[in-house]
Amino acid sequence: MVSLNLLQYRGDVKRALLVRKNELDQEWDPFVASWLAYAFAHERGAQSLLLQDVLQRLDSWVQEESAWVYKRNIGPLLFFIWLRKHLQLSISESYVEKTVKMLQELSVGQDDRFSPFRFPEQVFLMALGASALESSEARETLISDISSHVKGSVARQMLFNAALRELGEKIDLPLLKPVDITDTLVILWWSERYGEKVDKSQYWSQFESISDTILLNKAEEFDTRRILSEWELVLLYEALMQQTSRPDPIMLFDFYPLHPSIRKIAEEDFKNGSYFSAVFEACKVFFDFLRKCSGDINITEVQAVKKILGDPNAKDENLKPVIRLNPLESTSPDYRSQQNEQRGYGHLGIGVFMAFRHPKGHEPKDKEWVKIGPYEALDQLVVISLVMKRIEDAAGSNP
Repeated sequence: MVSLNLLQYRGDVKRALLVRKNELDQEWDPFVASWLAYAFAHERGAQSLLLQDVLQRLDSWVQEESAWVYKRNIGPLLFFIWLRKHLQLSISESYVEKTVKMLQELSVGQDDRFSPFRFPEQVFLMALGASALESSEARETLISDISSHVKGSVARQMLFNAALRELGEKIDLPLLKPVDITDTLVILWWSERYGEKVDKSQYWSQFESISDTILLNKAEEFDTRRILSEWELVLLYEALMQQTSRPDPIMLFDFYPLHPSIRKIAEEDFKNGSYFSAVFEACKVFFDFLRKCSGDINITEVQAVKKILGDPNAKDENLKPVIRLNPLESTSPDYRSQQNEQRGYGHLGIGVFMAFRHPKGHEPKDKEWVKIGPYEALDQLVVISLVMKRIEDAAGSNP
């Protein structure tokens, strides 16, 4: 189970990215600027001031003749095409043609030891840009060139394969074990970016195990921890953005303090993807819990709720629950609110059976309207857990 506060850590990484952005004022680097723009482009509200600032600076840079002199600049030059199209901005045909020509010339001499093809963090930027090109010939050439370089460390292979994914190739998550910090980061990022159907918690656990050995910003003197490069920071940031905006269901299940009985009965089915069964079994546990509370093994589900919490539709004088969730004192100025809470939980309890249990018990699980996904299943488990906890707390002990 991951104990790292991912939301807080995301904020820490964002601040580190801002520091790197400010450093561009002292030393301009189009490669760093491109990776920062990639990070900011995936935030909510892609037209942020941060992104606009980096975009404007890249826009000025690509118009300089010096930008086209060095072949190492092909990554940022191609990425600029992707960035403008990602933001639904126009880009001139002459710019595209000039960039494609530079790419083709580079491809001819790709075995040069100084070629950008030898640097996967450059190649990924190139692939993003090429993915936005209309020229299929340019994309196919790049695919061929990249494919010949898929070798080396785990991180190198993963980034080269990621570049191929961006160009439309069907590449699954390689079954590679991380050897160092960079490997761990890239595997984590891959699982989040490409939505692999894997237990992502294992990759977050791997990252947590090395998180104390890395620094997000420049180290103090004698600090032996590893400082992440800009592109490593960006990959980590994207993984955090993905996880915190759409968390891995298994991690959510592990983190959420469900009622122990609900967790025990639902865990195996939920983690195996059998969400229908997880909720169905939880409903059975809830009913068994209610029967014990009522002392009547022959009572029906809805009757059990009404007996224990009171009939939520009964008149005030007839609302006589076995277990009171609050004082329910008729002389209290809060009496109406106390009644509302008691009735509300009665409706929730009945709703568990009417909305969750009965459709799953009476209809085939392959019917589209009966199927549920991981987030809805977890929502339903939380509701069941909540009602059980409130009854249990009010009763003072386990029935």
